[in-house]
Amino acid sequence: MSDDQKNANQPSGDSLRETGVVRVMTSTSIHKHPTAFINTRLPVLEVALDTEKMTKHFEPLLAVLARPGQSPAVKYAKLLAYKQGNRGLIHYEITGTQYGDTCVVYGKLYPELVQAERTCQTMQSLHDDCFRSSPALGVPRALGCIPDMSMLVYVPADGEMLGDVFGADNALRYVDMAGEWLGMLHSFPLKIEKHFRLATELVNVQAWAVLVGHKYPEFADDAMRIAKHLQDHASEMAFETQSPIHKDFHYGHILVDKGLKVIDFDEMRLGDPNFDLAHFCANLHLLAYRVKNSPYQFSTLQSAFLRAYARVTDWEPNERFVYFYAYTCLKIMKQLCSMRGLRPRPEGDEQRKQVQLMLEQGLGALPNATRQKLSSKFATMIMNDERK
Repeated sequence: MSDDQKNANQPSGDSLRETGVVRVMTSTSIHKHPTAFINTRLPVLEVALDTEKMTKHFEPLLAVLARPGQSPAVKYAKLLAYKQGNRGLIHYEITGTQYGDTCVVYGKLYPELVQAERTCQTMQSLHDDCFRSSPALGVPRALGCIPDMSMLVYVPADGEMLGDVFGADNALRYVDMAGEWLGMLHSFPLKIEKHFRLATELVNVQAWAVLVGHKYPEFADDAMRIAKHLQDHASEMAFETQSPIHKDFHYGHILVDKGLKVIDFDEMRLGDPNFDLAHFCANLHLLAYRVKNSPYQFSTLQSAFLRAYARVTDWEPNERFVYFYAYTCLKIMKQLCSMRGLRPRPEGDEQRKQVQLMLEQGLGALPNATRQKLSSKFATMIMNDERK
């Protein structure tokens, strides 16, 4: 949901309609735009943006934030983002808390209560246990769920997105912290019912390659080559299956200030840690291309991230990392072609350039007869003499 809070580029199609709806959906204007309200296909918004009704719903959850002698109340509500017929994210301003005149709380709507409860439990476990002894690292504080609305309620994290400070001098420190955060997550015995489904992902990669080829016929054969490699070699990988993985770990889900916090745990499940590592690295490569004035080379930031992760977990470069790197490159290509994924979402010639960039990265991750599977030429690998 975090990328939906940003409108760096003017969206088109369904995104344009969604963005237009978001702009008018507040506690003070919802009934002034009945057509927009109906178009959301989220009837629960009529309650979710009603300050009086939400004050009653929030009462048991906000007790821990209450100022002595006062009862917290919702002063204002605004829809931040929504996915048509699916989910919504709402910003609430609360009075009567220990955090001054107003306190910001988010409410996230889900299609089903079980999804909200599962995410809430994950966030509470990570906040209260996994990162309890690491004050510089953490996650937003989940306050609980409102069952009747399938809503997760939490205190959002403060700071800037990692992608927005990529060109700053402290970017190296932040990617180091990101590696440490991920290492702590993967080492924590988190109880999760969801599992990574390889069969589903192998169907996805085929569809992604077809989509890329339809958009850019000149890339069709190479995109399908990546997909076929992923399908043909999956049985050889001996993936880990019991580590908690974020499954959408990238710079757009990382907030930095004096410390670092990660957001959006909807996709959390048990799987192979290399998935998260490769997902971050491939997205970081695209970001490095987009940010032309960074004081650091991509390989420097990449190595800092992986070294920090290895410091916590004793991880070493392996074929599963390379496999998931190729997978993520194909996924990013699909997102670029369909105007999804991390903003900004390029169009025209710039879109083609970025698709080609990720295609070349994906192809570079595939083994061939002239080099080892873990080639030192592969940009995302840690060199042995860089390990500290």
